[in-house]
Amino acid sequence: MENNRIYPIDDVRVELWFDGRMIDAYQSSGFHTVSEAVSAAYESTDHANMNIEDYVFTVKNLATGTSARYRIDAGGHLRILPEE
Repeated sequence: MENNRIYPIDDVRVELWFDGRMIDAYQSSGFHTVSEAVSAAYESTDHANMNIEDYVFTVKNLATGTSARYRIDAGGHLRILPEE
C-alpha cells in the first residue's frame, strides 16, 4: 500500500487468505492504521478460532486503489509481505 497508510475517511477492504485461498472479506472505514483494519477484519470473521498468524491479509484502500499483503508475526506485529 502506498506509504502504508490509510485515513479514517478511506473505505478499506481486508481479505483474509488461508492456504492460498480467500476465506473471508471485510469492508469498512474509520481506521487510523492498517493494523486496526486487519484486527477488525480478523475479529469479525467466523474463522477467528484459528491463530491470526496463520492468515495472510490483503488490505485494499478503495479510495486510492492501492493494496498490499500483510502477516502478523509471532510477536503480534503487522509485517508487510514483499510483492510476488
